[in-house]
Amino acid sequence: MLHKLLTLAAAVLLLVITSCRHTLESESGLYDVRLERSFKTAVDGIWLWGGGNPYENQKSGWVYIAPMNVSQLKGADADLLRLLQIQMYSNMVTDIGTALTESNKVNGTEWRVTDNPLQADLRIDTALVHFKPQRPGFRILSGVLSIFSPVPGASNVAAYFGEGDVCLESTLRDTRTGQLLAAFKDSNRKKARLYTAEAYSRTGNADVNLQNWAKRMGQLLRECGLDRLGKGGTIKQKIDDRSVIDTIRVHM
Repeated sequence: MLHKLLTLAAAVLLLVITSCRHTLESESGLYDVRLERSFKTAVDGIWLWGGGNPYENQKSGWVYIAPMNVSQLKGADADLLRLLQIQMYSNMVTDIGTALTESNKVNGTEWRVTDNPLQADLRIDTALVHFKPQRPGFRILSGVLSIFSPVPGASNVAAYFGEGDVCLESTLRDTRTGQLLAAFKDSNRKKARLYTAEAYSRTGNADVNLQNWAKRMGQLLRECGLDRLGKGGTIKQKIDDRSVIDTIRVHM
């Protein structure tokens, strides 16, 4: 049990460290609510509507995934941004499609992803509000210095200049009413490990984080779908009631 508590403490510390770089206010205009920091969710800040599942009794429906907005990033490399847009859309279609399929099997429903925003019942928007390409050379230097340098902190300095910076905002809305159902903001949640291919590309840091965020959004929709099982409580309440062990799993 002590080991689990220490792991949880480390996760909370990681949350504090990674969430200090960017404000929780929307920089893209996607949301106007106040996000909350919570060690029970693996994002910098989140807001969840407390009104329950508006589609609890609907047997079929459509989810539209809007292309990731990158208009906030003035002067950034357009080719790199386009690559990230393509990757994020592919990740979202895959992870959300999988989540809907799993939910459909449990509930006997027929929810699907659509590329037509006018057909959609739910709409997911994302906006990349910060992006700095990582510099692989400095990242490799950081790893070398951590082993061989006699100067304390030298590897941390190299890591700072080498690591990329990426920050995303995302919302889930009911398209019939315009009601905001969920919003989150997160930055630099995952790192590209030096032994992976992502560590040696300019977009590597963004790549691993976009994959993680698409997975998280899929998990949120899966939880919304499983909310039909009649266990009671909104998604927000279920997250607030997470046990220590479940919270640790979220941060893994």
